[in-house]
Amino acid sequence: MLDNLVEKLKSIRLHITATALACVILGFIFLIWPSQVTSLIAVAVGVLLIVIGAIYVISKLINQENKFSGMLVGFVVLILGVWILLNPSSAKSIIPIVIGVVLVASGVQELRLSFAAKHVDASKWGWMIAGSVITIVFGIICIFAAFEILNLAMRLLGLFLIYDGVSSMVMVRHVNVAERVVDSVVTKEEDVDDFI
Repeated sequence: MLDNLVEKLKSIRLHITATALACVILGFIFLIWPSQVTSLIAVAVGVLLIVIGAIYVISKLINQENKFSGMLVGFVVLILGVWILLNPSSAKSIIPIVIGVVLVASGVQELRLSFAAKHVDASKWGWMIAGSVITIVFGIICIFAAFEILNLAMRLLGLFLIYDGVSSMVMVRHVNVAERVVDSVVTKEEDVDDFI
């Protein structure tokens, strides 16, 4: 039973260590080269959209149902994929802008809801208004500082990956120490049994 547990721990430890090393390496790559990472992601998304668009167009050519609208959607996805593939730096800068627009729209809706809450004498409506304004400000920052936001996000992801890798390695270290303690106790018990 104990040998089975030790083998299981070794297997888990190996997987966690490999994953931890990969996280640390990826984290440093994200931290050092955030712009290149986002360009690579944009290219991958472009290729994926080209494949999806092509599959959609081909399937609509074969299948006669909803042929026009389906082919139109397929061509739009295909063209978007080609555009992203040819202009990855332009495509990647759109992501924070889209997020910014969503945040501004959400903040405006929250602001309207906050004023409605004020009119019905809801408690803490002032906090609701403040939260709405903060959401709008974050959205505006995303829109006007898209490139900086994207690089910051990649760097934060890099830091998160490094933290995950290092914390996993620390956990593996603690398991190693615990395993050695268990091994020494088992060895001492076996020595006592042999002595008796």
